[in-house]
Parts: sequence; structure tokens; C-alpha cells
Amino acid sequence: MIRPIFLTLLLNGVFLTGSLNAAQPVEAASAHLEHEPPDSPTRMELTRVQILLDRAGFRPGKLDGLGGEFTQKAADRYCAAKGLPPGSLLDLSSVPSPYREYTATEEDRQWIGPQAHGPAAQEKLKAMLYGDLWELVAERFHCDLDFLRELNKTIPEDQIAPGSVLRVPDVGEFQLAEVQALEKKRRDEESARKAASPSPSPPQITPPRRLVLLRKERLIEVYEDNLLVACFPCTPGSSKTPVPLGKWKLIANILLPYFRWDKSVLDNGVRSDTAFNLPPGPNNPVGIVWMALNRPSVGMHGTPTPDQIGRNESHGCIRLSNWDAFSLSQLIEKGTSVEVID
Repeated sequence: MIRPIFLTLLLNGVFLTGSLNAAQPVEAASAHLEHEPPDSPTRMELTRVQILLDRAGFRPGKLDGLGGEFTQKAADRYCAAKGLPPGSLLDLSSVPSPYREYTATEEDRQWIGPQAHGPAAQEKLKAMLYGDLWELVAERFHCDLDFLRELNKTIPEDQIAPGSVLRVPDVGEFQLAEVQALEKKRRDEESARKAASPSPSPPQITPPRRLVLLRKERLIEVYEDNLLVACFPCTPGSSKTPVPLGKWKLIANILLPYFRWDKSVLDNGVRSDTAFNLPPGPNNPVGIVWMALNRPSVGMHGTPTPDQIGRNESHGCIRLSNWDAFSLSQLIEKGTSVEVID
């Protein structure tokens, strides 16, 4: 696995390099940049860096033009994977501009719905959808919600609607319609398989990729033929219920899952008879995908709060943003090895 090596941050047009083990410069630089507008040269340059990394599969966390810890970890691994010296300046020619326009559509409305607080009320919803178009667009473009609003200060917060033209980061879109279509395709294929006459089970083939979860780094690394090909920031459990160390395997990869909310499981890892069945959707507690490990109640999944990835704690599972969780779910399959180390 790749360990963090060097820190390189663009600050006022200067790249700073030093040990990544000293996290303070990262925080100091990010705090400084928070006072600069999205169209400042520095914020635009760092947004281009984040977009480059995001497109390449070395995910920097939410796009915000501030850089920071996960941007740097992604850049380190991108350099290692490309055979570049640590701390190399990245070639941003493929990202000539960090922003583009997006026009909200009538079709976007299908992913907006009523909200409810508490599992008893949430269980009664048909789906756990976005609260408004701001939330939808921010997630679609892997973007920090406050950053999206900064980019669109001329649009009153309560007046975004189909037809509104917004500035967004120029990154590949996370489309819930694609998630829904793939989930339906899987269901249809499973129904056809069950309806077909029994046939011998296919030989077990070792999946070509494997995952390494670095708990302290809060990062999932993806390897193919022992080459690092992607990485994703995550929230790996909590101090009370950490993700268990060891080697595990993926046993399920479920899109648009229901979530059985059981306070006893969340607090103590023990199943009780009192639970609520929460419907699918981007604001479901496990987001839009559940990737179960061969360890009871432990899996990798999405979240309705992507801004908290790596900064909060989970109930023993591995939490990613919905856009990262969906991308990761497409890279792995049943039987994929997941090694958890400190």
C-alpha cells in the first residue's frame, strides 16, 4: 500500500512541500483559502487539481477549492500510481476551466421529496429523497454545498428551480437515474437466472481487484494486479466500534437498499426485536449502496451527509459519499478481498 509521503499545496501561487505527517500546514492553508472567493486564481487552481484527481479515480473528497487532507492524500497516490516523484506539480491541461454551467431540469424533481425526522417518521416515507435542488446539484457534481452556493450567489436560495442555470465544478455527474437503471437491470437478471433451469455453479474466480482500508488514514485503496488504481476517503467506524482489523470479503453489493434501523445494533452491535425499515434513497442512512462484508452488520456504504466524511464517526461501518460509494461499488464484486489495517 502507499503511505503518505509529501505535502504539496498551492498557496498564493506557491507550492509548499513537506511531510504529510505534519497535518497543521494542510489545515492552515485551507483556513487561509476560505477567505478567497471561488474565482480567485488560487481557489480555481485547487479546484482544477481536485477535478483532475476526481476524474482519475483518486478521489479528493468533496470539491471545494480549498485543498486539504484528502486532496493531498489523493495527490500523493496519484503521483505514485503514475510513477511521478512525490510532490510533483500536476499537469492540469485536461482541466482548462474548473467550472461549467448546469441547467436544472424537470426530471430533477423526481429526486426531491418530503423529509422526516426520526426513524418512526422516516419509515412512512415512500423514499428518502433530497430536500431540495441545492442538495441534489451539490451531490451530482461531488461538490460542497456551501461552495455551490458561493458559485451561485446571484441565485436566491429559495428560487432555484427547473430552468435555473448554475455554475458547477466540471466533473463527471453522479446520476441517480444510472443507479436506478443498474439496480433494475440486476433485479431483472436475477429473476431470469432463477427462472432458468438449474445449471452447475460456475467455477469460483478470484476477483481481479482488492481493497486496503487504512483506518488511521481514513482511506480505501483499490489495487488491481498489485497496482494502485484508485482511492476513496471514508469514515471507518468509531473509537467505540472501530472497523475490525483483518482480512474480509465482499458478500453483497446492493443498490438502493432499505435500511433496518435498530438502535440496539447501532449502539451495541446486538440485534433487537424493535426496528424500523427505512426506504431507499440518497438520504437513507446508508445512502444508495450497501456493500456487505463477511462480518455481521459491517459494510461499506453511502451517506446523506457527505460533508462529514472523515470528520465524524460511524457505527462500525465504512461510510463514503454517495458518489464515491457508487463508483467503488462498480469496481468490485462478490469475493473481493478487503484488508483492514491501521
